[in-house]
Amino acid sequence: MNMRKHIINLLFAVVAFMTGCSESLEDTYSDFAGDGKIRYVAKCSDLDITAGWERLIVTWVNGTDATIDKIKVAWLFEGQRDSVYLPGTATSFELTDLADGTYQFYVSAVDKFGNESLIEAYSGRPYTREHELMRSFSQGVLKSYFLKEKMIFFSDQYNDNIVEMKLQYKNTAGETKYYEFKNPDSYNTLVTIDDVSMNPEDTVYVLRTGILENSPDQVVIDPTAISRKKNFSAGFVHAITARYGYSTDTQEKEDEFLEFIENAEELEFDYSVESLEDILFCTNLKRLVVGKNRYFTEQATRDNRSQILKNDKNSYAALSKAAEDDILGLEVEYYGNQSGVGMHYFDKVYSFMTYRNFSAAPNDLEIIPASAFKEYEDGNKIYCETEDIFADWDVLLDNNKNTFLQTSTQPSMRTYEMYMELEERTAISGIKVTQIVIPRNDRSAPYFLPDMMVAQTSLDGVVWEDVTFLPSNDLGRVSGEVTLLKIAEGSREVKHIKITIRDGSDPSGNWSCRLAGIDLYK
Repeated sequence: MNMRKHIINLLFAVVAFMTGCSESLEDTYSDFAGDGKIRYVAKCSDLDITAGWERLIVTWVNGTDATIDKIKVAWLFEGQRDSVYLPGTATSFELTDLADGTYQFYVSAVDKFGNESLIEAYSGRPYTREHELMRSFSQGVLKSYFLKEKMIFFSDQYNDNIVEMKLQYKNTAGETKYYEFKNPDSYNTLVTIDDVSMNPEDTVYVLRTGILENSPDQVVIDPTAISRKKNFSAGFVHAITARYGYSTDTQEKEDEFLEFIENAEELEFDYSVESLEDILFCTNLKRLVVGKNRYFTEQATRDNRSQILKNDKNSYAALSKAAEDDILGLEVEYYGNQSGVGMHYFDKVYSFMTYRNFSAAPNDLEIIPASAFKEYEDGNKIYCETEDIFADWDVLLDNNKNTFLQTSTQPSMRTYEMYMELEERTAISGIKVTQIVIPRNDRSAPYFLPDMMVAQTSLDGVVWEDVTFLPSNDLGRVSGEVTLLKIAEGSREVKHIKITIRDGSDPSGNWSCRLAGIDLYK
């Protein structure tokens, strides 16, 4: 009988325990002390924070506890604490006028006796002008040109967080006007706005409204002023320096560079360049010549094409725009092939280009013969610091395209620094560099043609001067191609010559060098 009574009491205890568990732990917390049961206030749950523009919105779910009198929301930012008490039924709180940074929030429920529940904590960061997301909005204008009372610009790509974007500008009458970007026609393209003031004081602004990610807010982004300063690409500057000697190394040189660009009526480009879009900065340009100074000893083919534009889309857009009569009326003369499929930059025929054939290698240069050079101690007229038992360096001085330097094949790249000394001081106009005529059955040879050469001269073998305007010079890499490295000042007396080239690598990882000639000419 006692055993049965014990089992019945145990069952009642289990039922009572299960009934107590039906009241969620998230709602009520209790403990036992010497004087009996202590009841705790139910905590808030599901705390979340939504970021807005210079604000944070805190939300939570209240516990099902009739004793809740207030909700306490506290926050911590950069060591500073603050708090607020809200009605017990409140489920959200908004903190406004916030600076950039991370805010830590603590939310708890409080009963009428001041007893506080367990605390829920969460952090959030508002959107402000300093937030990195602000840099993700389309800038609208990537590069702009102001000429002939027009604003021409390459527009930024469209992105979905833009609600509205427009340009604010003044026309030639001083009236404020707007150009509204339309998706997708105004994006990622070259746009022209007519009747724009050319007064530098009349600033053009980009006005934008955007959507903030995972936020209920839209934001009016601070207006962005469009600079009228000519922003040249590094590749364009390099091409001008290599061909004409103008650079942007110092403010004085930059001023001279800008003066040259603004007054130039004709420009020539021959070697790889990032883009020709900066042509629109050349406000007086009438004629652009492409590829004229690439010389070939035999008919080149499309397969040998070696000089490229990294951004041919923008280049075409800029040249096409410059060719319009009311812009520059630019004439483009293209040396490469009568059909337009040639060596330089483009492989399509464009209506604004006049096509010429390939330029033939010059045959009227007065070449300095090998007999004019001294012999070094080893009996050679070219001394190279890099030893290679297979290399015949002197063949580079014989002015014969059919004989050529061929170094041994190695698993890593080598640099070859070669020296020559003339018997007498001699005035030269430049150095003729000739690539080999590539055998039809030699698939690796095209990879071994050098693409760059450092050329210097000296009178005493101590003080060296660059041959051209730059230390390093681009070399054309077409079969039998000739590159003329012209003396920067036109002519120069020399006695010592130093040439540096390097290996090229084929797809198999073999390194070697092939070159037909390095000839000085008067």
